[in-house]
This record gives sequence, C-alpha cells and structure tokens, in this order.
Amino acid sequence: MFEQLSAPDHVVAMRLSGKLTGDDVSRYKNLFDRKLEDHERVGVCADLTGFSDMTLDAILTDAKVELELATYLNQIGRVAFVSDKEWPQALIQLSSGLFPTLAMKSFTPDQVEAAIQWSAELPEAAKSETHAIRFLPTTEDDVLGFEINGTISAEEMPDVIKEFDTFLAHHEKVRLLNRMKHFGGIDPEVFMQGGLISMKLSAMNKVERYAIVGAPGWMSKIIGTMNSVFGDIDMQTFPADREDEAWAWLGARPV
Repeated sequence: MFEQLSAPDHVVAMRLSGKLTGDDVSRYKNLFDRKLEDHERVGVCADLTGFSDMTLDAILTDAKVELELATYLNQIGRVAFVSDKEWPQALIQLSSGLFPTLAMKSFTPDQVEAAIQWSAELPEAAKSETHAIRFLPTTEDDVLGFEINGTISAEEMPDVIKEFDTFLAHHEKVRLLNRMKHFGGIDPEVFMQGGLISMKLSAMNKVERYAIVGAPGWMSKIIGTMNSVFGDIDMQTFPADREDEAWAWLGARPV
C-alpha cells in the first residue's frame, strides 16, 4: 500500500507497506512528477518499515518508473529511508560510491519525523570545476585508454561521447583500458546527456577486451558479475601497481 505522508511541499514523503501493487507504484510516480514540476530540487523520504513484497505488476511498473526518474537525479538533494531492515543501508553504501552528490541516510522506525526533516534540508548543488576523464594515447590504433580522476561531470560528457563515437566508428573491434586514479562518482546529470545510450550500445557490440586498473573493491565485485552477463566482452580488473600487465593483456602500451 502507498500512503503520502505530511511533509514540506518540496519533499516527496511516503509510506510503503504490505504488498505493493502496480497502482501503488503509479501513485508514487505521480507524486514525484508533481513535486518535480513545482520545485527545482526535492527531498525524498520513504518509510519502508511495513513493506513486505511486490506483485509482478508492481515490479514491472517500478522498473519503468526507476528508469524515468534516473533522468531527474540532479533534482533530488537528499533521500531518507526509514526501515528496521539492513538492505536500505546496503543500498546507500552502493549508491554513495556511484552518486556522491546524492545524500542518502537511513533512519529507524521511531525516527520518521527526523527523517522527513533531514530530507527537507537540501544541500547546495555541487558543480564540478575540472574534467575527470582524460584520454591516453596508445601504441595501437584500435586500443583506447582513458583515465578517471575525480567526479564525472555532465559538462565534460559531450566531448567524451564524441571521442568514443569517433574511435568506435573507425574500428570493427576495439580494446579499452580504464585507469581509475580516483573515482569520485558520477554527476546524475550525466544520464541526461544525448548520445550516451547509443554510444554504450555501440561499445557493447565492438569492445573485445576491457581492462580496468585501480578500481575500488566494491566496483571490482560488480565488474566480476557483469563479466558473466556480457559474455562477448572480456573484462578484467588489475590493481594500480599492475598496470603494465593490463597493457600487455590488451597488446598495447601508453605513449
């Protein structure tokens, strides 16, 4: 069941309990839409204490809703979860690594008012002042290297997408090396960039080997899972002090 909670007008506050249906998901999507239309930025508070399950219809509807809302992440300042379970905290730990500009916090069932108040206090939107992605020339024409150092910003993405598109257009098959000097996360506005999805689809069809050097531990686990899903792309992670092995595996060197 979906229930809207009393909160400041710029906060999407709701309680999800029992078994969630597709209609429930549509109702909280409508609430999001209204808030996002009326406010530049919103806070979110979800009380999940009594939440138990979702119908198949709810799961399918929710998947569509989550994809749509992902394009509005730049408008969400804080997300508070109220729950007596552990999985919201695990979700927060994973998401904080990917989206450091999105503040998330877990509260206990007796802290609903505190959760709403916290989600209402929106921090200033952070803007990246430098580009995080730098391309690395290599000895082989079909091998592209790039370094990530900082938070990937929306401002740099048009040039990044153009560089990747040009590289992919000139080769049937390619190999990539990603040197992760410091991964500060991704500005949510990145996912609103035109051409990003088509570039990723093209890469999935052309990338043979993808070496990731210096990825944090949590990311290495995700990459290991993805490697079994995307069988056509051989992805391998290497510690930062074994970058030479990564280049050798790709059959190239930086210049």
